[in-house]
Amino acid sequence: MMDKQSFKLPFLLAIVSTGILTTGAQAASIAWDGEGSDGIWQTGLNWDTNSVPTAADDVTISNGDTVTYVPGGDLTVDGGSVTVSGGSTLTQTASNWARINNGTLTLNDSTFSRAGGNVVLAFNTDNNSGINAVNSNFSIGGELWFGHNNNTGNQVVSVNLTNSTIDANGVVGIWFWDTDAAGNSFSLNINGAGSTVEGRVGRRNTGGSNNAVTWETLWDEGILTYNGSNAGLFADHFITSGTAGTGDYTLTSIPEPSSLSLISLVCFGLLMRKHRKP
Repeated sequence: MMDKQSFKLPFLLAIVSTGILTTGAQAASIAWDGEGSDGIWQTGLNWDTNSVPTAADDVTISNGDTVTYVPGGDLTVDGGSVTVSGGSTLTQTASNWARINNGTLTLNDSTFSRAGGNVVLAFNTDNNSGINAVNSNFSIGGELWFGHNNNTGNQVVSVNLTNSTIDANGVVGIWFWDTDAAGNSFSLNINGAGSTVEGRVGRRNTGGSNNAVTWETLWDEGILTYNGSNAGLFADHFITSGTAGTGDYTLTSIPEPSSLSLISLVCFGLLMRKHRKP
């Protein structure tokens, strides 16, 4: 019969081993410090760990530098994240696609840019990916894809803009793949006035053909939202310019009607005060 001491030792070793394995699976938090002085993501000395982050890590660039990422696969994967802030810029070479694959890109007072190529959100099935941009600019010479044409289900993509810009200059522009497939959920949510999205907009329904689409249609379908909702009229929240199906097609968010009314009342009050007799 095993005594208590004999039982405790393997039990404790099992707990310690499990803890080590669990810790090893967790994402590391890695910050850019630029000490390598070449501005290249793939240079280990540019990171506070002196090693290049993996796509599963939580990466921060916040010191105002311009960082050049040379694509070699996924920018994020397995819940990894990249946060760019403080006037920093993350730019990519055009040699490969940028894949935000089951992860998140956050821009805060910063810029993401690349000369060409596509940015793909949710490259694989069973995926949850997104972009959050506040006071930032997202500009690519290629296309921004919600989902991927090789996968038709369980692709969840959320893009949130606050006083920010998306400019997709590729032929396709901004593309939504299989919006009606089971498990797919695509959302472009714009918070308040001051954001713009420029580029041709298109989508493919399951089994259908590739078609240009208007922002009004995406609003009606609940893919485009304003402050998290598509209640009310499209024209209450957005204006468009350019021609649907072309590269100059632009969506601009405007103040809500209630905000416009408040602004009008304030302006009227100031005008009356100015003309009031002393």
